[in-house]
Amino acid sequence: MTTKTYNGWTNRATWNTALWLTNDESIYRSMIQFFKTRPCNTKTVRFFCNLLWPCTTTPDGEELADVCWREIVDMIQETVWDDIKSRKA
Repeated sequence: MTTKTYNGWTNRATWNTALWLTNDESIYRSMIQFFKTRPCNTKTVRFFCNLLWPCTTTPDGEELADVCWREIVDMIQETVWDDIKSRKA
């Protein structure tokens, strides 16, 4: 994993993962459904992404092994969590 930042993220793989999770409507909706009944932590976020992309890369070819999962968890909790909570009812 590189130590350079990319668009404010730890690296390009982390940025690209966040981009796919929040900018693809079907993935976004799947993520909301998935986290309605699961904790949002590095283990479950990584598991969710591995379900989405079993080849271990994002659709753009970024390695999931290089992702800073803590940043992805923070992003979900900061930007998506309200949607997740509002759909629990």
